[in-house]
Amino acid sequence: MEGVLLKWTNYWNGWQTRWFVLQDGILSYYRSAEEVNQGCKGSMKVSALEITVSNVDSTRMDLSIPGEKNIYLRAPSSQERQLWLVALGSSKACLTNGKRKESVTEASPEALKSKKNELRLYCDLLMQQVHVIKTAATQEPSPDVEVLLLYFFQANPTLHY
Repeated sequence: MEGVLLKWTNYWNGWQTRWFVLQDGILSYYRSAEEVNQGCKGSMKVSALEITVSNVDSTRMDLSIPGEKNIYLRAPSSQERQLWLVALGSSKACLTNGKRKESVTEASPEALKSKKNELRLYCDLLMQQVHVIKTAATQEPSPDVEVLLLYFFQANPTLHY
């Protein structure tokens, strides 16, 4: 997945438009889509990310590697944020499922806390999707569910229809 997200830089420059690319478990960002061939400004392994969604701003999400790096992002819309959250969550799930070495009974408190945070994220995502579906179903004229599903799965190539 790739697209525009706003990245918080600092109090002087505020939110800056950046081009983000999620590919092969790596989230990279560039100054713009045109500057992709000049190299990324930064990147993060999705498997190491903790993802936090804002309860106040429906376009906001924060990505962090504990003790190392924080990136504060805003999507152009709540629907765009939803697509990014699903793509990031799916990518993270695919990466961590193949590398599972310890059983739940042997998990450290930190690993359990991480899983708890991950479950909260997925719960938030599901609740947001339910809200979007309910809203779409009550609109006139009723949206074509097949078109919505095709759009969703095209935007999330790691998922299958």
